Amino acid sequence: MKRKVALLLTCVLTAASLAACGSGSSQTPAPEQTEEASETAQEEATASEEEAVNEVAGNAAADAESYSGTIQVWSWTNDPEYQIAAFEKAYPNVKVEFTQIGTDYDTKMQTIVDNETEGPDVFYSDVKNVKNYIESGAWENLSAAPYNADVSNTVPYCVQLASDEDGNLRAMTYQATPGGFWYKRDLAQEYLGTDDPAEISQMLSTMDGVLETAEKIKTASNGETHMFASYQDLWNMANYGMRTEPWVEDGKFILDDYVSEFFDLAKTIRDNDYDAKLDWWSDAWYSAAADKSIFGYTLPTWGLLNVMQTGAPDSKGNWAIASLPTSYFNGGSYLGIYQLSENKDLAWLYIDFVCNNQEFLKQYAVDKADYTSSVPVNEAVAEGYVNEWCKDQNTIEFFTGELDKINTSIVTKYDDVIGNLMLSNIDLYLNGTLSKEEALEQFKADVAGNYRSLTVE
Repeated sequence: MKRKVALLLTCVLTAASLAACGSGSSQTPAPEQTEEASETAQEEATASEEEAVNEVAGNAAADAESYSGTIQVWSWTNDPEYQIAAFEKAYPNVKVEFTQIGTDYDTKMQTIVDNETEGPDVFYSDVKNVKNYIESGAWENLSAAPYNADVSNTVPYCVQLASDEDGNLRAMTYQATPGGFWYKRDLAQEYLGTDDPAEISQMLSTMDGVLETAEKIKTASNGETHMFASYQDLWNMANYGMRTEPWVEDGKFILDDYVSEFFDLAKTIRDNDYDAKLDWWSDAWYSAAADKSIFGYTLPTWGLLNVMQTGAPDSKGNWAIASLPTSYFNGGSYLGIYQLSENKDLAWLYIDFVCNNQEFLKQYAVDKADYTSSVPVNEAVAEGYVNEWCKDQNTIEFFTGELDKINTSIVTKYDDVIGNLMLSNIDLYLNGTLSKEEALEQFKADVAGNYRSLTVE
């Protein structure tokens, strides 16, 4: 008999907390009515999480009370609060003083790192800034003594992202964030004749198939339903799934051949009315989860909790996730020990607990309906797992199936900024301000203007 694990609604996330999920764009809270609809579920979730924290603490090591002291932990999101509560229960004599900083978080942290001034013992980073902190020498080498971090159970791509060019681990994470295409089951049944994830995945297994499916949905709905909220949704997949070269190598900007193809793809989507022309993170973008204006979203693991449940709190059971032509990841929170910390032993105790404690990660996976960075934890949680927001789909198994195809070899510290510059110029192309050739040239000019140290040809 299948074990159903109820997924917990969270309250409407602030713009800062949504940034934790990996978008480099400015983000807008969901509509107020969503927050009201979520209040009861949030109270229930909080009570359940408190019970879970106590259970994990009860399994702490016998010598936990021998550790004592205070550490400073900083983040741009409130996500660490859950982790801190569990850690302090497990290590009752260690106090964690948590500071949540707003949208200027990375600017403040980078200034501290660059000037080598006093800062936190542990600080979190969104994946888009991890390489920047690593190259800045911000974090301790966790591969070396006295840490000797054990990553044998960690999802490989997470280790690769958190390591420097010499293979030394500089940060760790508690979550892996593979993605797919989240779609509405009722619309799939109505327009495509099936809501089965395997069948939808087959339809979306090639880009031609994606466009054919978009046309079917458009025709069957008489233009009421668009396949995508925005053409930009597909960049989540294409960024690391379709490009084959890094944006920058040896100080030189590289215009991957696929960039021109993505310009064409965006034009096809827009000209054929396959997207609803909604801006990422806008109120309308969230609200589209609750109506028939769009078929679905191209988002990773956190998309269901942070976007669909936020925008459509009454849609439990109406979602499913399918594979796209290529696998991808998006977002994720990483944490490391600040080089100038004076409490490195306790800082490591905290990071090791959050990212390596198997009992904690199992409880976290259930409470937050998240996919963890631990291979054995994901395997354990997947057994008999049913995601009630996705009817009867085992989303843990789905994400595990995407992991081996994720490519991190082209990740650089430039990706977020350069990717956004590209999308801005595609917008100018789509609205007729620039031709494709002009937009590509302007894109290169924008890169050169933002990074004067790079060679841009």
